[in-house]
Amino acid sequence: MNLYVSKRPRSIGGGSNTFSLLFSHYAKRAGYKIVRDMHKAHRAIIIAHLAEEKDIIEAKGNGCTIVHRLDEYFEPDEDAIRRVKHEKIIRLNKLADITVFQSNFVFANVYPYIKPQRYCVIYNGSDPGIFSPAKEAGTFIGHVSWGIDTKKRLDLLYEFMRENPDQKFLLIGRHRKSQFDFNLPNVVIKRPVKRKKLPQYYRMMKMLYFPSENDPCPNAVIEAILSGVPVCYNPAGGTIELVKNCGEPLENVEVLLENLADYRS
Repeated sequence: MNLYVSKRPRSIGGGSNTFSLLFSHYAKRAGYKIVRDMHKAHRAIIIAHLAEEKDIIEAKGNGCTIVHRLDEYFEPDEDAIRRVKHEKIIRLNKLADITVFQSNFVFANVYPYIKPQRYCVIYNGSDPGIFSPAKEAGTFIGHVSWGIDTKKRLDLLYEFMRENPDQKFLLIGRHRKSQFDFNLPNVVIKRPVKRKKLPQYYRMMKMLYFPSENDPCPNAVIEAILSGVPVCYNPAGGTIELVKNCGEPLENVEVLLENLADYRS
C-alpha cells in the first residue's frame, strides 16, 4: 500500500511536523511505502490545510482514501491568516472519507464547523523507545515549545521564572526570538534541537512547566510523560486529557513541586 502524508517532515518543528515524522517512520517499518505524489497513493493523510482541493479530487478519482487530520482550535473572531486557513480546512474536509480529531477538545471545538459523517479521536503519539525516564529525576524545571505566539503563554512562563529565582530552568525552543528576555541567571536556553537529542534534555528535568493555552494535543507533554517528567499545565485545551494524574494545573504548581516523586512514579 502506498501512503501519502501532506507535510514533508523535518527533524525539528512543531506538532504536525512531529506527527508526520513519526507516522512516516512507523509506516516504513510496517512495510508501507511513503510516496510524495498524492495521485499515486492508496491512502492520503491530509494535515489541516496542507493540500489542494484539485489534487484531492484527482486522488479520490484514482481510488485514494482521504484521511483528514485536525489539530486545530477555531475561534469566532480570528485574524485574517487563521480565518483563511480554517476556511480552507472546512472546504477540504468536505472531500475527506474520515476525519481524525487529535483530542476530545479538538472534536468539541471543530466538529460544529465541519460536521463530518465519519470521524474518530486519536491522540498524538511518541516513541517510548526514544523517550524514557532517567534513573534519577532531573534538577531543572523545563519548557519545550516550537511556537512563540501568544497562545503559548510565554508571559506566564516568564512570570513564573521571575517569581522563582531559586529554581533552575531549562528552555528548549525559539525563546530568544520571543518578546521576553529569558536571559536570567537561573535559566539555560537551548535553541530547537533535533528529535534524537530531545530525550537527553527531558531527562534533565524534574518537571515540565507548560502554560500553553487551548493547545489541541501537545507533543511536548506526551514526550515529557514518557520521560517520567510530571507536567504543570494550563487546563484550557486538550493538555488535561493527556496529563491526567501525571501532573497538576498551573494553580497547583506548589502542590506538584512538593510531591514530584509521587507524580513521577
